[in-house]
Parts: sequence; structure tokens; C-alpha cells
Amino acid sequence: MLGSSIRTREPLVSTELSAHVDFPADPVRTFELVVDEDYVAAVAAATGGRDIEVSVEHGADGSATVTSRRTLPAELPSYARAFVGDAIRLHEVRHYGPADGSGARSGTVEGTFEGVPVRISGTLALHGAGTGSVIDFTAAVTASLPLVGGKVERFAAEQVRAFLAKETEVALAHLSG
Repeated sequence: MLGSSIRTREPLVSTELSAHVDFPADPVRTFELVVDEDYVAAVAAATGGRDIEVSVEHGADGSATVTSRRTLPAELPSYARAFVGDAIRLHEVRHYGPADGSGARSGTVEGTFEGVPVRISGTLALHGAGTGSVIDFTAAVTASLPLVGGKVERFAAEQVRAFLAKETEVALAHLSG
């Protein structure tokens, strides 16, 4: 289940995004899943991505950095279409720190869109919840676009929510299969 909220802050002109993705597995199994290149590629494809590139770098301390790039269709409102064109290239980096005794991890998430002044920057926390796990995301979406920046930020935040909802579906399929 995906839970989230979106709030705009003024005058900094960024939109705060908080969301979580539930996984029906313990934190150790969930971490193994979210750092699996095939899983990350499946999530990228499920969100409409093409030309998908994924790499995972494991640290000696048990940390991991997942880097993905994908081209997405630019299904944007008219006020933003002129800035983007027909497609947009997303570069996403999720860094998961070392696990604590329960398998919980904290980390960061960064997202940039090539050629578009929109950035997503925040934190993530993977931890046990009930009989499964959850990854909580807290991020700021910033768009440096005159006049329409706030609208673009809110639209981007809604798209991130939709991507995370799709990730929930892909996770359920991978964990139950």
C-alpha cells in the first residue's frame, strides 16, 4: 500500500513529498530485492521506461548504491511540454546505508531529469513494519522554471507517487513469484 502527502513550501519554491512503499517481506529480503538489477529494471519498465540502464555498487560495509537511467514518455501538461519535448531522461540514485541489527537501513535518493531544471532530493528509510517492511521516502522536488516552477514541482511529485505505486505492484509480483 502506498501512503503519501505532498506539500508546497513558499518562498523556497520546492514541493515536499513523503511517501512509503510496503513490501510483504522482512527488511533483509526487501533490501535484497531493491538492490537486484533485474528488479530495478522491471520497475523502470513498469513505469513506462525504455533505454533502461541499471547498475548496483555494493560497499564493503553492506551499503549499496543503485543507479538507474531511463527514458520516459513526457506526458506533461501543456504548460510544461515546451520545456521538455516528447521524452525525458531520468537519472535516479538510491543509496542504502549499512543495516542495523534488525536489517533496517537509512539512505538517500536523488533524481534529475536531463535537460530539464527539475531535481528530486531526499532521504529513505527501510525498516520492518508488521509482518513486512516499508521504505519511507521524504524528498523535496525543485523546479527552476520561471512562472510555472511550482506547477511543474507538484506535477513531478504526483508522478513520483505514481512511480512508487507501480513499484509496489512490481515488488508484490517479484516477492510472490
